[in-house]
Amino acid sequence: MKIALLQLPLQSHDYVYSRENVPLAAGYLAAYLAAQGEEAEVRICPGHIMNLGGDAALLRWIVEAEPDLVGLSCYLWNVERTLHLCSLIRQRLERCMIVLGGPEVTPDNVFLQGHGSFHCGVCGEGEETFAELAGCVAQGGVGLAGIPGLMARHGEAAVSFQPGRHRERLDGIPSPYLEGLIGPSLHGTMLLETMRGCPMRCTYCYYHKSVPVVRVFPVERIRREVALARRTDVGEITLIDPCFARRPDLVGLLAAMAAERAETLGFSCELNAEDLTPTLVGAMVRSGLCQVEIGLQSINAATLRNVGRRFDEERFISGVRMLRGAGVRVMTDVMVGLPGDRLTDVKRSIDFVLGNDLCDELSVYPLSVLPGTVLRAQARRFGIEHLPEPPYLITKSHTMDRDDIREAFSYAEEASGIDLFPVELPRMRAHKGRPGFISRIVLGRAGECRTVDPHSLGQALCVEVRDTQWFERKDLAERVKGLLDENPYSLLSWVVPDGMYRQGVTAEWVRSVSPLTRRAIDREYMSSFTPERSCQLFVESTTAQGLMIYTMLPLDGDRSRPLWASMPEDAGQDEERIHGKRLEALLGYRPAVRYYDRRSVPGDALDAHLDTVVLAP
Repeated sequence: MKIALLQLPLQSHDYVYSRENVPLAAGYLAAYLAAQGEEAEVRICPGHIMNLGGDAALLRWIVEAEPDLVGLSCYLWNVERTLHLCSLIRQRLERCMIVLGGPEVTPDNVFLQGHGSFHCGVCGEGEETFAELAGCVAQGGVGLAGIPGLMARHGEAAVSFQPGRHRERLDGIPSPYLEGLIGPSLHGTMLLETMRGCPMRCTYCYYHKSVPVVRVFPVERIRREVALARRTDVGEITLIDPCFARRPDLVGLLAAMAAERAETLGFSCELNAEDLTPTLVGAMVRSGLCQVEIGLQSINAATLRNVGRRFDEERFISGVRMLRGAGVRVMTDVMVGLPGDRLTDVKRSIDFVLGNDLCDELSVYPLSVLPGTVLRAQARRFGIEHLPEPPYLITKSHTMDRDDIREAFSYAEEASGIDLFPVELPRMRAHKGRPGFISRIVLGRAGECRTVDPHSLGQALCVEVRDTQWFERKDLAERVKGLLDENPYSLLSWVVPDGMYRQGVTAEWVRSVSPLTRRAIDREYMSSFTPERSCQLFVESTTAQGLMIYTMLPLDGDRSRPLWASMPEDAGQDEERIHGKRLEALLGYRPAVRYYDRRSVPGDALDAHLDTVVLAP
């Protein structure tokens, strides 16, 4: 029996998030199957294909693997692309069983269940359920519907769920790192779980429902994983425990980590500031703690009661200051849209963090009303309305509406001086002729006349138009469209010199040849510039000194939002003034423009995997 496993990454135009994706769940499944003696050939999609490749490349890998069963991990940032891939798999491999896992698989996720592209799903902890499922598939599929923790589809619409399960002990689950089944990310980081379960009961979170009891992985296993990270030059370990400071036997674990780590190896985690003591902070720092994420969410007591959280102001301040005083970088979270919070309450929470200097980085993000959560079931009680598709953003409650939510983010950006929904410039430095995925296409006057294989395209593309013929000739437009249509979930960044730009015409051409498949990042309506970010249009301008300026123009023509422009660090106000006049002549109105310094980006490990192709008419 052949099994293929993969976990699609969070996508970005600059491939930054692709560097961090680690298929930890797939590794667990493969390691557990092997430990149970299952006679299965399990393949986890190679990292460079899974994280860098476009849709066509992913499909080709799966088809060539000829699996009897395909397992895909679903999160709100990848579920739509995953479901699209499932549809393609069903067309090409009619006898292949397609199973989904991850937090998107819940009994109340009507969005997921409305797609008929998969056969079944695994709820909660998946090792035992998946092993039983694989055994049933090997025997012809008899008894699938009765497997605990399995969501089974009956026809195209009907779905049945068996109650989930969790193991009383975790020592029977081998480490996929120690078994050699997965390795660090392309960026040299490692994701580790030291425990499962969460003692908190936040109503907006699904984790404590899918993994209700706290259990720990043995200290000796984690010590060996840290030792492996040291030997393989991993730079940072990210601990994905939801409340790391609440782990039983934490002091013993920290001592084991400290004994194995190198000076160049640090770790990051999430924890509650109120749980910290000077002794605990000291032990964490000695074991390599370098960064912490702390969920404040709100300082409104009534709001926190509504969502099952607690807050002790004095202990919170003390905990954060202990961390920062020890040299640990702190990111503090504030959530917008929690039931009971008004706009003034969100502002007070932001002012509390910034006014007391309680972060190195302020993270402000909207409430996602996630499937399977208590809060989703209580939505009507609080007057909550939300998007039906990922990322399930709140749009209204009894105490906030869309305008309030937008204003909360504007206030946070002004108060902190950071963009909470930053524009991503594409990677434009990929060199021609490298044996990797194409991340840059130059539509020029002279180049290669060959046909580009859609399987060679990456998960994000920078398309530079250098010859007006590509705009003027219908056959060339169809050529570009045909190339992109097989990769509808590849992010697109179009770069057009300002001398070629025509108001209205250029944007319409871009829309006509681009798949324009909407995904989660296009629904972030609170964005300062434009929520349409899966397909971006940049106008390229050159100053008298030869400096390049890239200005993003909204494809929907919305003039109410400011424009975003990227300039080299050594450009000044004179260049901004001249550029502003040039934009006015180009667009027919004087836009508000926010200018940002563009720093030179050094090469990294991804450069060896990304390619440029230059096409001629």
